Amino acid sequence: GMGLKGRVMELLRVGDEQTLGALAIREPKATRYLLGRLWDSDAAVRRCAARSLGKVAASHPEIGVDLLRRLMWALNDESATNGFFGIPAVGEIGFNDPELVAPFIAPLASLSWDDGLRPEIIRALTRIAEAAPDRVRPVCQLIAEYVDFEDPTERRAFGDLLEESGGIDES
Repeated sequence: GMGLKGRVMELLRVGDEQTLGALAIREPKATRYLLGRLWDSDAAVRRCAARSLGKVAASHPEIGVDLLRRLMWALNDESATNGFFGIPAVGEIGFNDPELVAPFIAPLASLSWDDGLRPEIIRALTRIAEAAPDRVRPVCQLIAEYVDFEDPTERRAFGDLLEESGGIDES
């Protein structure tokens, strides 16, 4: 039959998140291949890979922490653009396991000054906020300082973040 990599690639190609998530939970070695596909030229493949990584992380926290460390390390690298495509995976891991991602939320938010990364960071934090609004609310003020409100896409994304997280406390 097909090897693990071939099965992962085929499931990504058809976008079968359920089967892929279950496969990766059963065979954690699949995370290698999923990680590589975060950089795929096809947005649907990237999204499917990120969501599957989120499921694996929740079932195997030690893998999840390792993934989060690696994804954050890539963002803090000189060439942060390499890390850009890892941001949605941070969001998906956080959605699936808010406690696991908790220590990484402030470091992720602190990179919001970077115009190239900010929209993805906002989307990832919004995803985490769907599961754990209280975890994300404290960083909203920081992000607000960097948001380009002239940019309609970014403004809308930030609005979604405030909605999911419960917004900025005026207290």
